[in-house]
Amino acid sequence: MNLSEFIAELLNEPSLAAMAAGALAMSVPVATNKESKALYKLLPEQIAANDRRNAGASVLALLRLDGSVWLARMRNDGLFRASRYGFDGACLKKIVAAALDLSVAAPLPHEQIQYLESVQALLELARPARQIHRSIVDRLKTRKGAALKTLLASVNYSFSVDWIGSDKVDESHLLRWSATDLASAFSRLYMILRDDVGIGARMWNLTDDHAASPHEGIYSSLLVDAVRINELIDAEVLLDGLPYKAIANHAGVLVSAIDPEFERSVRLGYVQTDLQGLVRVASFMQDLDEDRPMLPSFQEGLSVFLDAGLLECVMLKEKPFARFVIALPELPPLIDFLNFDAPFREEFPLFQGAMIDNFQSPNSATLQVSEHLSIMDLFKAQRLFNLVDTLFRKKLETVDNVVTRRVLTLQSTVMVIQSADLRRMLQVMMSPEKAQELISLLSLPTKNSTAGANFYVDLQYRPFVHSLNPTGDYIAIPPAIVSKSNLVRSVMYASGVKKSIAAADDPMQLAVAAALREAGFLVRESFEFNIDGDRETDIFCYRDGVLVVIECKNAYHPCSPHELRNSYDLVLTGETQLDIRAQWLANPNNQIRLFKALGWEVATPARVRTCVVTANRALSGYHCGPHPVRQAHELINVLVRGYVGRGAGKSLCRFWRNEAFDVVDLLDYLDGKSVLQTQHAAMVPAIRGVTLKDRRLEFAQFEMDLSDMDRRLEESFNTVHDAKVSDSGNELLEQKVDAL
Repeated sequence: MNLSEFIAELLNEPSLAAMAAGALAMSVPVATNKESKALYKLLPEQIAANDRRNAGASVLALLRLDGSVWLARMRNDGLFRASRYGFDGACLKKIVAAALDLSVAAPLPHEQIQYLESVQALLELARPARQIHRSIVDRLKTRKGAALKTLLASVNYSFSVDWIGSDKVDESHLLRWSATDLASAFSRLYMILRDDVGIGARMWNLTDDHAASPHEGIYSSLLVDAVRINELIDAEVLLDGLPYKAIANHAGVLVSAIDPEFERSVRLGYVQTDLQGLVRVASFMQDLDEDRPMLPSFQEGLSVFLDAGLLECVMLKEKPFARFVIALPELPPLIDFLNFDAPFREEFPLFQGAMIDNFQSPNSATLQVSEHLSIMDLFKAQRLFNLVDTLFRKKLETVDNVVTRRVLTLQSTVMVIQSADLRRMLQVMMSPEKAQELISLLSLPTKNSTAGANFYVDLQYRPFVHSLNPTGDYIAIPPAIVSKSNLVRSVMYASGVKKSIAAADDPMQLAVAAALREAGFLVRESFEFNIDGDRETDIFCYRDGVLVVIECKNAYHPCSPHELRNSYDLVLTGETQLDIRAQWLANPNNQIRLFKALGWEVATPARVRTCVVTANRALSGYHCGPHPVRQAHELINVLVRGYVGRGAGKSLCRFWRNEAFDVVDLLDYLDGKSVLQTQHAAMVPAIRGVTLKDRRLEFAQFEMDLSDMDRRLEESFNTVHDAKVSDSGNELLEQKVDAL
């Protein structure tokens, strides 16, 4: 029976449950690869049209044909996400239920059955999410002409005042959410407006004065509802691309990692990132006091110009509506100030962090972030927008009437300028070629603002939003967001600069190899050899009877579940690579061949260990199969220093077994013992979530008990008094900084 005949037979059944039983009763259909792909291609349209019978028959036919392969494809493509279909989950519920009926007898792996059960649970939230989504669309439609600029001005203000959110505030209130949360919420609203309403040519002209009222609730509720929608979409991504499950309960749905150690390692990575940022700031301030001359401050330098009357360049225009505008004077001292060719005091922690995170030498003076742009080019551009934001904020502070001030904030603080004018502004600090590249890398083009674009919008990655106005190439720019976002990451990600680096030249791999040599290992990098086929291995290293095989994965630190999925996919690739090498090296004769090719005169058989080494902190401490996943800076610290900080004013703790490094210290670390065990033990379970109408969406997570961490470090390890806490060049294992 061919595929068409199989589906025709299924469509004769009265229900999807009967179709599932019929699919089991019939023999496996015969189909070419082209035929099955053509059938799969129709599925999204069938689901979107709520064509349950044809969609159900198609899914069942593909699962009967090759269930494991096709379900993996459906999962990878996010076929069963309610968000793809306006949160209409009715058709999806029927299809997933039929697939589960089929799985009772069909040979699907347990993991895939668990995935279908999780999708079924999460679809319980489709109905309240659809209500919220429809409400968002209705509110945007009625305020179509002013919504975008009003919302963007509100989010820009949250960046201007450095709002970090507060978990003490109810989730229905805007103040609960951080500026970054609100930027993501705006991005979601932009996509909903694009896809369900349409973005008009003049949507950046006006704002809604009603949003300035202290009793305003429309725009704040739009942003909060968008946060809720984002949380549900994040849950969908976790189920589709990562080892997570969802379970329905009386209150709603709980999403958790299948293996709690996975979530523990993810959360520890985020905790370490936050704490390390504090360590860098504290270390920098300490160095300013002790070791290096005081760097100039941008804000202090800017205040000199403000005291000299720079604020006069901000003028009130009454027509066609009241707003402040800025006419920056071409003052040579101001231009020289913006072009200061080194980091200001406020910029230095970010500069230092970028250099460390990208494994640059302590002697490096710059970091290339794209083909033409350096990190200093980005800092100079951000200074310009910081200047604009400061001028607006200072001028608005002179307005006594609170409501008037709020109206002017909405009307003034989102810049809408022609791209040619933006280029001229940037060319004060960089070449025309660099200015054009920066605009290109930070722009959301018009083609991505039209219905059906299917392009994910992230305001912090693409803060230059091109208008659809046909009368000129206008760009809407939120200056506070541009000046306070991590443009280093955004531009490096958009330019793909990391992808252009050959594995042998990867600075992370080079740093790990250098640390291994310093620790007394024989080391060979990017070594090609016949290991059941020609393969290149990132690092082979040997010491004291132990051969360690390392695969390096240099991904950005994930800022969302989607980016975490990218990191996880790379780790899975590393697992596959190490499986092949570990199996091959289990044969002592293969070890002899390898050591001969490496030119190492060492005893065999060696004890073989493997490790996936990552550039970012997510997943450090996890195991992919038998292979530990470890973060590069942590590994370097284990190899060359062996101590961990406990915060300002507290002594360091040495976790090496003795005064000098021994290979057993590395084995402890790879086995999840030593300081890694201490860190994981200090992570305690926590629940966070949001309400979708009458249902709860909750996530099971972990958070660090800092006082418990401090106690465990003090009890487990000896203190060290002769080492200085610094992460310059090669960073220490993440510091515990409860005193900061």
